[in-house]
Amino acid sequence: MQSPESNEPRESWAGPGLTDPEDSIPAVSTPDTSVVMPRRPRTRARSVPVGHRSSDLAAAANRPENELRTPADPEGFPCDSDFPQLMIATNPALMLQMFRSYLKPISGDDYDIQDCEPYRFRCRQSKDRCVMQYTLRIVDKRTGRWWDQAVTGLLYPENGKAERLLREMLALHPRRSVPNGWLAFEPVGLIPELHMLIEIFPYDRRLPNLGSAIGDAPRELDPILLPRLGPGRWRVERRSVEPARYRTERGAALIYTMRARDALSSRSETLRCYLKVYRDEHGAETWQFLRSLSRRPEEDRRPYSVVRPIAYFDELRTLAIEEAPGQPLNEILLQDEDPVETVRLVARAVVAFNTDDLPVTRHESLAVRMGQFRHASRLAQWVYPPGRDAIQGILATVDEGLTESTEAPIHGDMKPDHVFVSGDRVTFIDMDSIVLGDPLRDPAYLVAHLASRAGLDSMPEAQARGLADAVAEEYFRFAPASWRKRFALQCAGAFIEVAVAIFRRQERGWQGRVARIIDLAQETLQASVQ
Repeated sequence: MQSPESNEPRESWAGPGLTDPEDSIPAVSTPDTSVVMPRRPRTRARSVPVGHRSSDLAAAANRPENELRTPADPEGFPCDSDFPQLMIATNPALMLQMFRSYLKPISGDDYDIQDCEPYRFRCRQSKDRCVMQYTLRIVDKRTGRWWDQAVTGLLYPENGKAERLLREMLALHPRRSVPNGWLAFEPVGLIPELHMLIEIFPYDRRLPNLGSAIGDAPRELDPILLPRLGPGRWRVERRSVEPARYRTERGAALIYTMRARDALSSRSETLRCYLKVYRDEHGAETWQFLRSLSRRPEEDRRPYSVVRPIAYFDELRTLAIEEAPGQPLNEILLQDEDPVETVRLVARAVVAFNTDDLPVTRHESLAVRMGQFRHASRLAQWVYPPGRDAIQGILATVDEGLTESTEAPIHGDMKPDHVFVSGDRVTFIDMDSIVLGDPLRDPAYLVAHLASRAGLDSMPEAQARGLADAVAEEYFRFAPASWRKRFALQCAGAFIEVAVAIFRRQERGWQGRVARIIDLAQETLQASVQ
């Protein structure tokens, strides 16, 4: 099942195997084919390009900027004069060789790095560094077992910064923050040719509670979960923690699975929940919000529900939540031949959420929202220079047309994989972005994802547009009529944000898709004035 906290098919990053030292329970992240889920298709490398040596890569990093990418390259990564080494850092084949050269196995030469896949890039958010996330396919030469390993490269523009940080991190003994069984490679390292600092999951310098959450949260949870199995003498037989989503320095979502056996009846049961690891105290706010909604009476059958919380662990900054019932909307859309009624059901749930009286304390002003649009448009212009004039025109129209609106609860990240459907029941997950603001953010973001086919590559564009239109039509059957005049403006901004997200995830064919999404934003604005 897909993680309810993930915005793409679940990606399993594990380690060489973790054994619980207290109970001798074979444990966490078993790295074999039974737990590794399919990854979404992107550019990837499985072999070293013939003729490339480390010296070749170093020379490439020092080429003039105008030689880094040729205009004829349809998948060329945007040039950045502050980070010329991006030419290499964004090339899976070259990075495969880099990781083979510089990752240091803990125990000799026991592991083979067979594959390198870009996962998520954060560029142009500051001139200080770029954050590059990769997924490596690791094979244990001794056993033949394999797993997907998350690796982060922190790219710095100047000589010496990565080296200084590495010395500081080594002085703090980074191995100590990695749970037993997750240590296949040294947790930190350096690629000197690229001025790149390497962090091996679950080590994260700015998310120091991640390792503790992986090691300690399961034991904290067991006394809470076992009574859910009913009467008996239950003993945990196996625990496993499988990463579902990871954003370097920002947070992680983990799948915790626990198998227990009743000593009286010999019956076995399996329970599963999700752990969200936070960098700050925001998880405590989400915990309080989810608790308040979970206390509603059972007979209070609103058109939507939210994922139910289990516990919050302050010291670990970790929130435990239940699985959402049903399937994520993006999966349903690809499996159902005619999902129109499903998206109409979801639209009714979204408008019910936006018009509900909810205990939300944070606010989002128009100025903040426009700041988000401006940031996305700047990045979109860098990503796709041919669309610069169009993007600037879209931003100008949105800036001129949007005005302050009556505040209402908004989810803030309403995309198909944050919506679960089970029969006529709709459940929203990933509630960390909820604020009081312009309610049209939610339907606009959902419409933009559907029309852009984000995560829906195999769906024909005409069908995707039809589903997006069905969501808008159904939403405004129940929303206040005065809201509609702002909808196209919010949609146009949301299209730019979706285009940037597709780039950051390095989805295959991202340049062509970004161009098409910009066209969709323009078409939406033009249609609204006709």
